[in-house]
Amino acid sequence: MTSLRFLLTLALLASTLTSFAQYKGVIVEKVDNGGVVAGNTYRIYIELANEKDQVHVVYGDAEHPMSIESSKSFYQSSYGGAMSISVNRKASQEDPKLKCDSWVTIGSEDNYDNYVNNFLMDFTNFEDTGGPIKSSDGAWFCTPDHRQVFCGPTKKILIMQLTSEGKITAKFNIQGRTAAGDNFQQQDITFTTGK
Repeated sequence: MTSLRFLLTLALLASTLTSFAQYKGVIVEKVDNGGVVAGNTYRIYIELANEKDQVHVVYGDAEHPMSIESSKSFYQSSYGGAMSISVNRKASQEDPKLKCDSWVTIGSEDNYDNYVNNFLMDFTNFEDTGGPIKSSDGAWFCTPDHRQVFCGPTKKILIMQLTSEGKITAKFNIQGRTAAGDNFQQQDITFTTGK
C-alpha cells in the first residue's frame, strides 16, 4: 500500500512538473506605430514549449490578482474596444489609429473568427479613460474548441496589445493545455516595458 501511494505521488509530481514546464516566458514586442498616436505600441505574447500547446485563460484571483497598468494612460481608439473582438478588421486596415488601440485577447487581433470572451472583468476604466486593468476574480478566455488558442510554429500566443507613453507594468496568470492534453497553470507572470 505504501509503495502504491508513493508511485501515485510520484506520478502526480511528474505530471505537475511537466505542466509547469510548458510556460517558457512572456515576450514583449514593440510594434512600429508610425507615430500616428503618441507613445509606443507593444504586443504581449506567451511563449510555450510546443507547437499546438494552448492558452485558454488569462486571469486574476484573490491569491494571485491581475494588474496591468501604465504610468500614463493607455491609448484607446473610439472605434475599438477593450477586447480584440471589438476591432473591426476592415476598419483597422483603413484607420491607422485603430491599429494602435489597446486591447486584450487570446490569439486573435481583430473580430475575424474571434471567440474571446470575459468573465467578471470590468474594462470600463481601461476602455473609457485608458486606466488600468485590475481583477482578483475575473478572466478573459477562449474555449479550447477554437483554433485561436493553439500555438503555431512560433510557439507563442498573443494575449494583449498596449499603447502608452508611459511605463507599463503587469502581473497576471494563465491557464492552458499541452499538445498532449495535460492542463497547466502559470501564476504571477510579470513584465515591465516603456519609460
